[in-house]
Amino acid sequence: MRIFSILSLALAPLILSACVTKVITAPFRAAGTVVETAVDATTQSQSEKEEDLGRKVLAERKKQRDLCLKEAQSKEERRNCKEAYDRDD
Repeated sequence: MRIFSILSLALAPLILSACVTKVITAPFRAAGTVVETAVDATTQSQSEKEEDLGRKVLAERKKQRDLCLKEAQSKEERRNCKEAYDRDD
């Protein structure tokens, strides 16, 4: 029985070393993942910038078209507004 106790004490550090390593490195791995995710979320690629610019241009063009249609007093003026803003440049 005494040999079993001594053998258990001698092997305990070897058996527990893997668990201790995982426990110690886990917070650092998690922090690295959080930082990578945060950086990726705050950066914007060139294509995303271009998409945002395109949306702004389209929204401005729609505002101008709506204003033109609102101020038009005749069917001819409304038709001219629609033709001017609906064509692809």
